[in-house]
Amino acid sequence: MTRRLRLAFTVRLAKTGYVHPSGSRTDSPGIRRGVIQRADYTEERSYGSAQTGGFDAAEFAARVDAAGGDVTAAVHAFLVETGRINPEAHIIHLEIRTSRPR
Repeated sequence: MTRRLRLAFTVRLAKTGYVHPSGSRTDSPGIRRGVIQRADYTEERSYGSAQTGGFDAAEFAARVDAAGGDVTAAVHAFLVETGRINPEAHIIHLEIRTSRPR
């Protein structure tokens, strides 16, 4: 039985760690909200919302397995591969959400 789980996540890191400016369509097409700027020069950005359908959870599970079970490393690698963050960026906070399409 296929569960078809979808995944979304929010990351927090220093503003300088992001490649694109806040709210950029290049960073997160179709999502211009979901950016929280903090007084400590960090930002939280959300990826994979319900509106965009999210990411395939099985694909991310494979990424986590390839990263030796390190979820943060898997998300970091994905964000670097997709040109959203700089390779030296450090994820301070990570929140993962899953959903199932109706």
